[in-house]
Amino acid sequence: MDKKKDLTKELLADCFHELMLAYSFDKITIKMITDRAGLIRPTFYKHFQDKYEVLEWIFHTDVEDGVNFLIDNGMEADAVVMFCRCLDRDRKFYRKAYLMEPGPNSFDNILSRYVSGCFLRAASNRGLSVNKLFPGITHETIANYYTYGLVYGIRRWIVDETGISAEHTAETILYLLTHSLKDMITT
Repeated sequence: MDKKKDLTKELLADCFHELMLAYSFDKITIKMITDRAGLIRPTFYKHFQDKYEVLEWIFHTDVEDGVNFLIDNGMEADAVVMFCRCLDRDRKFYRKAYLMEPGPNSFDNILSRYVSGCFLRAASNRGLSVNKLFPGITHETIANYYTYGLVYGIRRWIVDETGISAEHTAETILYLLTHSLKDMITT
């Protein structure tokens, strides 16, 4: 029974994915998803609350599992490369996701929560502590600081037609994470 449930969930997600490539997120309805899947509306709600949850589930299955595995094994640089490759592999879909209206369930927020969680996961796995010279700074403060900049950069990379590869984007992210502003500014 669980296998059938999983297959139905994947079918709904695949149909949503196909619709995202053809329509804007705002134009897609639950009826459109279920019609494409050959299912009835109540079946959709057995698997997802709404189309935002479908988007988050697709992101989770595309990206999170592999990236989290690498982070949990101390391979953060490889995780950044994998993360960029996953987004690049389905760039058209993620570009459409980024063009959603801003809000608490927007792709920007989904990505921000995930990236911030990656920083916290890496810090926890490595047993890192915050410098005592700055008592107001927590792991969460540091994670949020880097998250805002990186999510903005990832958004620009995905939405703009820059032609920059996933590998170069990952290299840039790793450089930004490991160098100070002073290192980056040339005279």
